[in-house]
Amino acid sequence: MSPIKTMRLTLMSATLIACVAATAEAGDFLLQWDNDKVADTDRHYTNGMRIGYVPTKPAEQLTDATGFLVNTFGYGGFPNYPPDNLRKGWVIGQNMYTPEDVDASVPDPQDRPYAGWTYVGVTVQNESDTGLTALNQQDTLELDLGIIGPEARAGETQNAFHRLINVSESRGWDHQIGTEPGVLLTRTVKFRTDAWQPFGTKMFGFDAIPHVTGQVGNVKTGAAAGATLRFGGNLAQDFGPIYGTFTLPRKRPDHFTWSLFAGSEARLVARDIFLDGNSFKDSPDVKRNWFVMESRAGVMFHAPVPDGWGIDGVRLDISHVIRTREFTTQDKSDRYGSFKLTLNY
Repeated sequence: MSPIKTMRLTLMSATLIACVAATAEAGDFLLQWDNDKVADTDRHYTNGMRIGYVPTKPAEQLTDATGFLVNTFGYGGFPNYPPDNLRKGWVIGQNMYTPEDVDASVPDPQDRPYAGWTYVGVTVQNESDTGLTALNQQDTLELDLGIIGPEARAGETQNAFHRLINVSESRGWDHQIGTEPGVLLTRTVKFRTDAWQPFGTKMFGFDAIPHVTGQVGNVKTGAAAGATLRFGGNLAQDFGPIYGTFTLPRKRPDHFTWSLFAGSEARLVARDIFLDGNSFKDSPDVKRNWFVMESRAGVMFHAPVPDGWGIDGVRLDISHVIRTREFTTQDKSDRYGSFKLTLNY
């Protein structure tokens, strides 16, 4: 399949999923784009695209894959979930990774290997009162299934886009990590403190959001913990940014919300197929660092839209991300920009 046809197929598939979801039921849609070029780099985690959909109607009953997720992995928080706060949804995405030198036909074996990961996923998210004063909890589960390697078509997608914007192609995709099915289960728990409002109004306040995350699968296995500080308005309608690339669309707010945020996350990494290589056969790999830090700062606006406009709300998240060295021969930290557009229908 030619690169242009591959890119068209990817866009058509994403559009089809969005159209089917829209005709079936009103909901919240997320379009996410991560890219390092906006941070003036072109290496390592170089691009990520993600589309998410969550129906507006609360998931009063969990069936099929979402029921399996909660019943099997919903430790704490989920067993006694408030039905009105439970949301389930679906995602589709693609991530691509390259070495620093993309002009070399044969990549440097000491640099990050070429790798692509295309996946679909099912998600469940719940918000509840912890029972403690001034502390609320958000639980998120996601199960992703996909393909790693040439069949993920990350190389074709990247080079087709590079030709479109008149940028030189990456030449080493023939040496990428080999084909392997990918499975990734992610659980994130966030806690939000009540906002401190020194000016006596909800439009200006401060809060803190600590979080913990666990991941299991042949794609990634590890654990993380961190916290985010925010300054903004109507903060109680939001649980702030997520770390890594794991994001869901937010539901329409009752009032205009905004925030400036900054935070960090510490990760313990036991497995990362994009660094360690294929699970059961030889492939390009580098020696992974077991400890990684990620810092994120940005701005968010989420506005409800008056009746008659054909849309209920619009949200924009823009953030700058810095991630410390992920493998031992990496010479400097990585950075990239992340843009998220949520549309509430």
